[in-house]
Amino acid sequence: MPTQPRQRAPWGPMPPAPRPRKGFLDVLRSITAGLVLAFAGSRANVARTILSCAGIVIGIGALITVVTVGDVGERYARAYSEAVAGRAATLQVDLMVRPGNLEAFEADLLRAGGSAVSLNTWLGGPLIRSAGTTLPEASITAVDASLSDIRRLEMVRGRWFAEQDRASLVPMLVVNEELADILGDGTDVQIGSRRWLDARVVGVVKSNAFSSYPQAYLLRAPASAELLSSSEEDMQSYSVLLPPDDADPEAFLARLESAAWRWDLSASSVREAVSVWRSDDAAEVQEILDYLSLGLLGVASITLLTGLLGVLNVGLVTVRERRRELATYRALGASSLTLFVAVVTEAVVVSVVAGAIALTLCLAGAWGVDLLASPYLPSDVSVSVPPEAALVGLSGAAFVGLLAGVIPAWRALRASVVAGLRE
Repeated sequence: MPTQPRQRAPWGPMPPAPRPRKGFLDVLRSITAGLVLAFAGSRANVARTILSCAGIVIGIGALITVVTVGDVGERYARAYSEAVAGRAATLQVDLMVRPGNLEAFEADLLRAGGSAVSLNTWLGGPLIRSAGTTLPEASITAVDASLSDIRRLEMVRGRWFAEQDRASLVPMLVVNEELADILGDGTDVQIGSRRWLDARVVGVVKSNAFSSYPQAYLLRAPASAELLSSSEEDMQSYSVLLPPDDADPEAFLARLESAAWRWDLSASSVREAVSVWRSDDAAEVQEILDYLSLGLLGVASITLLTGLLGVLNVGLVTVRERRRELATYRALGASSLTLFVAVVTEAVVVSVVAGAIALTLCLAGAWGVDLLASPYLPSDVSVSVPPEAALVGLSGAAFVGLLAGVIPAWRALRASVVAGLRE
């Protein structure tokens, strides 16, 4: 006869019920409940929220300021370098011996890789006279209209030279602000070396730290040929704009050497007659800005770390003070995920709010600084918070809040529910 299976005694221990597996909706419900608890806790504890915000506001404000200062400094340094020495990359070609075929030499400057070429030679012979008074302190530089493609020239009044100005019957001048103040309305201006010639001032260019003395640019044209010929024995210089990735002076000079037979050069060697060197400061300026940004970033990181420790400390104290509240939530059925999300989200919310406050203060500060500094900055350089600074600030605030909320949340989950309810 088959044996019957043994029946479990009614008083025997029952097997544990299987734990129900959480589905996606359960997890989503826990996260939503945690978010609701986090916002409720932030509103209920305004003093604690403000205390947590203080350190983050300073840290995020410092971080946004660092990015903003780096951005403004880079744009200002680039504009200043382009105004003084030329855009990246500008080579200066000094011609010590005048060749027989100067036109061929200038054409070869373009063939060797230059995208723009301009005469840029200081003239020691001619003088400027205004209303019968000679101005010996005024410096005169002979240029071509293409210099505006090589250097940043910010016009205060009037305009820069155009190619059609070469057909003018009188020498054409562009002066800086210092010389314009001396010349007055600029209607009675003469220039000359052997004899005086009536000149026309077509524009006033903004001065910089390296041109704070009276300075004039003379357009090379048939009307000014007599003035340029008075300085034939002097060294002649050219500014040549090249692509930044092909701006090696030695390679450029080597390409020029291959065409030297066209110039009718009297010197025994091209290198004795031609000197090439890079005049713009783009690489040096970028290196200085990189070091400055690293230093400011270090200061901002230390400040942000201090704010993180402040939020972390406040979070730990908050969890300790809210043990009874959190234990009650656990006793009423709140899951561990719900409480974890609630504590972490509260820290993130506080940090993001502090980041928004810091961003608002930085925007207002940049606006005020721009009002004060705009007279001393180039027209296309303004003090403003760039979008990347706002993005870095807010994302940094959220990340700091996340780090500062994980440890208090972990401690909240480890706390005993019974001990919490007994308090």
